[in-house]
Amino acid sequence: MIKQFRIYLSFLLLLISSAFSNAEIPCEPFVITVKNSATGEPVPLTELKTINKISYLTDSRGKIAFLEPGLMDAGKVFFYVEAPHGYIDLEKDGFGYRGVSLSPSPGEKTEFTLAPDPNTADSTEYSKLEHYRLKNNYVASSDAYLPFEITVRDSETGRGVPLVQLKTEQGLTYHTDSAGRIAFFEPGLMSEKIFFHIDSYGYKSAAGGGKTLIPKPNGNAVIYLDRINIAERLYRITGGGIYRHSVLLGRDVPLEKPLLAGKVLGQDTVAMTEYRGRYFWLWGDTDRPSYPLGNFKTSSAVSLLQGSGGLSPDEGINLDYFTNSSGFSKQMFPHPKGQVVWMNTLASVQGKTGERLIASYGVIKGKAKGEKGIAVFNDSKQEFETLTVFQDEHNIVLSGQAGKRNGYVYVNCPYPAARIKAELEAFANPQDYEAYTCLMPGTAFEGEKSQVERDENGNIVWGWKKNASPLNDNQWQKLVETGKASPKEAWNRLTDAKTGKKVQLAFGSAGYNADKDCWIMTGNQKWGDSFLGEIWIAASENPEGPWRKAKKIATHDASGNLEDYTFYNVSYHPEFNSRGNIYFEGTYVTTYTSNKNPTPRYDYNQIMYRLDLSDPRLEDIWPQE
Repeated sequence: MIKQFRIYLSFLLLLISSAFSNAEIPCEPFVITVKNSATGEPVPLTELKTINKISYLTDSRGKIAFLEPGLMDAGKVFFYVEAPHGYIDLEKDGFGYRGVSLSPSPGEKTEFTLAPDPNTADSTEYSKLEHYRLKNNYVASSDAYLPFEITVRDSETGRGVPLVQLKTEQGLTYHTDSAGRIAFFEPGLMSEKIFFHIDSYGYKSAAGGGKTLIPKPNGNAVIYLDRINIAERLYRITGGGIYRHSVLLGRDVPLEKPLLAGKVLGQDTVAMTEYRGRYFWLWGDTDRPSYPLGNFKTSSAVSLLQGSGGLSPDEGINLDYFTNSSGFSKQMFPHPKGQVVWMNTLASVQGKTGERLIASYGVIKGKAKGEKGIAVFNDSKQEFETLTVFQDEHNIVLSGQAGKRNGYVYVNCPYPAARIKAELEAFANPQDYEAYTCLMPGTAFEGEKSQVERDENGNIVWGWKKNASPLNDNQWQKLVETGKASPKEAWNRLTDAKTGKKVQLAFGSAGYNADKDCWIMTGNQKWGDSFLGEIWIAASENPEGPWRKAKKIATHDASGNLEDYTFYNVSYHPEFNSRGNIYFEGTYVTTYTSNKNPTPRYDYNQIMYRLDLSDPRLEDIWPQE
C-alpha cells in the first residue's frame, strides 16, 4: 500500500508540474554545417563529439543543430571530428587530436570543410542510425521544438532515476538526467509508436526489454523500474548538463548551476572534508569544454553545510569552484616541478594558528615524478603548498580516503590501517605515522624479505606501530605465499556475508556512523562481476578492524544493452549521515573496461548514491552486540 501511495503521489506531482511548467526551449540551437572543400556540397554523416562524449551526426544537408544550453556562450568548445566514408580526416594538432574549436551561441551558425578522398571506393553500407539521420534532418529553430517528456522512476521510492538508457530501433540513444527525465524530440518519430529498449545499472530491465511509447509534442510518460541494487542512485555531482533535459522541459531543479559549474565537464577521485564551516572538495584530473587537455594539478570547490544555506544530500550539491581568469577550475597545487599532481587524504587538523587543511599528494608526471608528500592549504593564496616530502625511510606513504575520529585521522589503504594525530605538526613528521600491521616497527613491506613480528610463543603480532607499512590484500597474500604467515593469521578476512566467498578490495573509504555505533566502509571490489564497478559495504567496531563480512550494494556489470562500467575510488561521506542513511560516490568511467561506448555527459564524473542502513539485506554485516 505504501509503495502504491508513493507511486500515486509522484504521478500527481508530475501532473501538477506539467500544468505549471513552461516547456519553451531556453535557447536557440547552434547550427554547424560541414561542406566539401572542393565542391561546397554538404557532407552528411560527419561525426562531431564534445569532450564529454556528446555525439552528433550531420544530416543530409551536412548540418547538426547543437543544443547544449550549458555550453552555449561558454566560450570555445572543442569537437572531435571523424570524417565519413569518402573524406579525409582532419590533420592532428600538436597534441595528436583531430577536431575543431567552435564558439556555440544560441541562434548562430558556423561551418567548416572536409577534403574528399579521391582514393575511396563508393560504399552504401550504413548503420541504422546513419540511415535514420540521412532521412531525418535536424530542426534548427526553437519555434518547432515541442519535446515529449519521459520520466523514469524508482518503483519503490518514486524518485527519478538518473543514468537510465533508452534506445530506439533506429539507434538513437538517450540517458535520463539527474531527475530521471529525457526531453525527447525527433521530428521524424513524433506521434509514432516507438519501442524503447530500457536499461540501467542496478535495475531490472522493463518487461519485454523495454516499452512502446507514442511521443506526442508536449506530452509525457512515466516509466517505473524495479531496483536490484540495495543502494539508490541519486544524481550526478559533477560535469556538464546534470539537469539538461529538465531545463529543456522547463522543470524546476535544485542546483543553482544545473548545466555547467566552473566550466567542468568531467573529473575523478573525490575527497571531501568539513573545513572552516564549509565542505571542501578536491578532485583529480579535470576536463574542460575548450580542449581535451584540462587541469592536471587538482581541482577544488566548496559547498555550504546543510542548515547554513546548503542543500540536503538527498537533493544535490551546489559546488562553488575555485577558478582561474577564464572561469575554468584552477590548479590547486601548482607544484613547480610537477605537470600532473594528484591529491587525496584530505583532512582538517589543528595547527598553531587554528584549523588547517592538509592533503597527501603525488607527482605523476614532470621533473619531480615520483615525489609524494603532504601539502597544506594556504587560505590567502587559495592553493596548496608543500608541507613535507616523503623519503625512502618513511614506510607509511599516505594516499587514500581519510576519516577523523577521537583525535586521529585514519587513512584507508584500502582498510583504514594508517593513523596520524589530527595535528599539523604530526603530519609534518612521517616517521611518527602509525599503521595497524603485523610487520616490525620501522620496517617496510619487502615481499619475502618482510620482517613479520611474532611474540615469544611464535604468535603473529598485530598492532599500531610507528613507521611500519600497512598491508593491502595482495601484500598479505604475498606473505602467505612466501611462508611468512598463514591464512588463518589474517587480521582482515573480508568475505561475502551470504556466500562466504572472499572479497578483495582495490579501494576503500571508511568513517564512524553514530546510528550503528560502528565504523562503516564502502569499497571497490577487484575482479568482481565487473572489474572495478562492484561496490560493497562492511562494518567493524574499530577502524583497524577486523573487517570480516561484506554485502554488495551497487553494481555496474553488463546487462541488457549495457556494457561493463567502472565506478572507482568510491568515497563514503560520514558528514552526510542522516536518518539512518549514508551517502557515497565514485567515479563513473570506462577506464579498465573494454567498453567503447562511454555514456554522454556522465562518463568520467562523480555520481552520488544513498543507502538505507535499516535494509534487512544488510543485517548480517553488523558487528555482534
